Amino acid sequence: MDLILDMMPSDNVVYNVMEEGKSNEYYQGQAEHILKNIDTDEHYFHFVYTILKDYHKLTDSQRTKIRDRMGIMPEIVEKVVIKEKIVYKEKKKPKVNEYDDY
Repeated sequence: MDLILDMMPSDNVVYNVMEEGKSNEYYQGQAEHILKNIDTDEHYFHFVYTILKDYHKLTDSQRTKIRDRMGIMPEIVEKVVIKEKIVYKEKKKPKVNEYDDY
């Protein structure tokens, strides 16, 4: 892909190559730049859907920050558990030992 882009004029560049090893602010700035270029909600949806592909690789604290930012609250599911308790139990009569002779 880089070879094809090298042959094209620079004003037809489709994407910018992101540098590695930069600070977090660099990547936040790149993300803000990309967000400014997205013009419709449909494009934004597909962008976010693609970015969240590696969401499972994040730590729990990072996932919590993303959920809080997106306003995702955990669903509270109400469960009804019915336990039946036997109140009266018939007592067994003790057996007489007929085999032991003392």
